[in-house]
Amino acid sequence: MKVTLKDITKRFPGKDKKSGPVTAVDDFDFEIPSGQLVGLLGPSGCGKSTTLMMICGLEKPTEGRIFFDDEDVTDVPPEERGVGLVFQNYALYPHMTVEQNIMFPLGNLKGADKLSKEEMKKKALEAARLVQIEDLLQRRPRELSGGQQQRVAIARALVKMPRVLLMDEPLSNLDARLRLQTRVEIRRIQRETGITTVFVTHDQEEAMSISDTIVVMNKGVVQQIGRPQEVYDDPHNLFVATFLGTPPINVFDGSLRGGKVYIGEDAVYDIDSLDPETEKETSGSGAKADGNSGVKKGPGRLADEAGDIPVSVAIRPEGFYLDPEGPLHCSLLGVEVMGRDVTVISKHPAFRGESIRTIVDAENRPGDVQREVRFRIRPGKIFVFDKETGERLYGRK
Repeated sequence: MKVTLKDITKRFPGKDKKSGPVTAVDDFDFEIPSGQLVGLLGPSGCGKSTTLMMICGLEKPTEGRIFFDDEDVTDVPPEERGVGLVFQNYALYPHMTVEQNIMFPLGNLKGADKLSKEEMKKKALEAARLVQIEDLLQRRPRELSGGQQQRVAIARALVKMPRVLLMDEPLSNLDARLRLQTRVEIRRIQRETGITTVFVTHDQEEAMSISDTIVVMNKGVVQQIGRPQEVYDDPHNLFVATFLGTPPINVFDGSLRGGKVYIGEDAVYDIDSLDPETEKETSGSGAKADGNSGVKKGPGRLADEAGDIPVSVAIRPEGFYLDPEGPLHCSLLGVEVMGRDVTVISKHPAFRGESIRTIVDAENRPGDVQREVRFRIRPGKIFVFDKETGERLYGRK
């Protein structure tokens, strides 16, 4: 089932007459291919859950239309859209068994779709097997772990084989190990069923690990759309660059001068070694399905201008490598040994934050008595952004 969001905008009334309406989602235009798992990713309040609620019909767009394949479902009630919903709180009925909870949506079927009790039991067993809880059917929710309850909620959403599966922060209530296990299961279930799935989360690691495509949102505006690794490697603006990545990308106050990228007084990279951004046809919302986002300024003129041009310079933690002759001088604060990798913690006057975190090979760790470390920057791991707008000026090559 292909899902198309056509120029979707959602506004809510303000708290009072003076404040005016609040735009939760602004001009979202995107096509979710049939059978894909798409992650809506962003901080709290970015509009991702509101987008999900509009897809399922619990919220109606202020502007725009929603299509399932070629059917306009914008005005279709939620119960007639054929969607399955899984929420952060599992919303299981405590007095019912697992089997009864899974069967519950089937009891609402009417007319030609109505099922006998035996047929409902059969479908409930099939859904339970899919999420591997068939041996728990006679238990009640209080007798289950958090991960098992989440599987029951997923089975209940799948029992009617919905056209679209919608999941809103489904792993938030689980501990770290259970989150890891359950997200693997969600990906397996989605691949086995082939159901088009929209997965809402604020956890970038979660979204990147299971999604075919991620949609990064901020303040109601789509920032970038693409395959997870592509978005990580090719962020179109500073927000996307800083939101994706663990440890987060290191951001410095920098400048362009004499054909070089400077961090403080350190000339760390040649501008000619970076790809300049070109004008994009997409709108500033970056909400088009081709994956482009943001209006990028052609920076060729910047490189040719005289004097310092203030910029933001961002470097991925894995983009540094230790070199006694490296151009970036940092004061060493400490070293964290994490098995295969080593995290070097340092500082630099131009760094925006408390400490720089860089990942290096264990055999190349700095000495315990060093006070300074020097780095070179790996190609493709450094990005230059407009200091005011956050739009990318130069990137990977």
